Amino acid sequence: MRVPIVTPTVLLGGAGLGTLVTLVTVLPGPLGLAGAVGLLSWGVFLLWPWAVLPVGILGGTVLGALLSGGDVRGYIAVHVLLLGTGGAAMAVRHWLGIERRAGRTVADLGMLSLIGLTVVAAAYGLAVGNHPSEVLVAAYQISTIPVYFFVATRTLTTARRVRSASILYVVLASAFTAVAVTVPGRHGGLITLLAIPALIWIAGRERGWRRTASLLLGAFFAIDVLLASYRGIWLAAALTLLIMLVRGGRAVRTGLAVTAAAGVVMAALLALHPGVRERASEVTKGLEQSAGYRGAESTVGLDVFAEQPLVGAGLGQTTPDIYLSGFTFTDVGPVYHAFYVTVLANLGLVGLALVLWPILRSVRVGLRDRDGIALPFAALSCGFLAAALFAAPTDGHWELGLLPALTLLTAQWAGEPLGQAARPRPRRVLLQRFGVAA
Repeated sequence: MRVPIVTPTVLLGGAGLGTLVTLVTVLPGPLGLAGAVGLLSWGVFLLWPWAVLPVGILGGTVLGALLSGGDVRGYIAVHVLLLGTGGAAMAVRHWLGIERRAGRTVADLGMLSLIGLTVVAAAYGLAVGNHPSEVLVAAYQISTIPVYFFVATRTLTTARRVRSASILYVVLASAFTAVAVTVPGRHGGLITLLAIPALIWIAGRERGWRRTASLLLGAFFAIDVLLASYRGIWLAAALTLLIMLVRGGRAVRTGLAVTAAAGVVMAALLALHPGVRERASEVTKGLEQSAGYRGAESTVGLDVFAEQPLVGAGLGQTTPDIYLSGFTFTDVGPVYHAFYVTVLANLGLVGLALVLWPILRSVRVGLRDRDGIALPFAALSCGFLAAALFAAPTDGHWELGLLPALTLLTAQWAGEPLGQAARPRPRRVLLQRFGVAA
């Protein structure tokens, strides 16, 4: 009788499945589900490291809404969980010797300096008596930029990986948007805006079904951005398209033209849906709404900056008992509704310079090639830099770390088709390490 061979992979698979079941059944509610999601994600990222960012961004959005119950802290925790498991998977790949070293970029030093400044400013904030929880909140707002930058540059190390991650992102974003586009009261557009400039670029260069798919998806996503009722997103989108129009070459302008034409036709068709019409009626409300307490908050933050303009008041600074209309008296800070005010109040001019330095260096690189794929990412970086004047999302301006990384990575492969890069070491090497024959 033949005795079955139990390989290390079978043992690991059985142990992993058992752990997933145990986490879900033993730990209470969201904790068990979060643990199971983290373990499952770790296994996926171990095999497909390029999936970290698409799953982290879109999976974090969906799972964060399901697990957090509307609590922003829970929403952020899910994003951190997925990025953390991605980092753990990459560490294992490096330990096994199957992960290639990431190349250096011109923004690496700036992003590392930003991490160092965050640590120093957090220590200073604690030393002057800022509350530890507020220090943590402010540190997250700043550190999310270099974290997303280095996650991107360490997981998307080849043109093929960028292509795979982009396809996964667009597929997930399409499914998410198709469900949400007809939901009245939805406030956003960030997920779809991130993909639009690259889709426009593809629509201007490709032919046949690739052009058709790209311009239809770009038009669909543009409608979602238009219906977002979020002025910061509108500003980012408008400036991005303007830069692409002025700076882009013939292929980029062709992509803009055909995507705009498709958008007009698609908007007319979607206008027949009652949910879309109801969402469209809210666009006017978004334009008419005032900034409310945001201006008052920014004034408080600028007053803090004026007292210590060079290095700010340290991470976690808060001004207690400030009167705001609609809130009566409340504590203001460390996060304000304008990102630059947040940076100036917490880190001063030194912090603002270190935040902008690596981002602007990447933008300069991306704008050099009028027809390259780096141009859309550089233009989008400029758009979000402008939107940051008026917006400071609770989960941080992580796109200011992601977009510079994508700009620099794609600029390295100028003129090289994203699908033709040399393959990284195949996944079967990883499987062989665990006892499975190729």
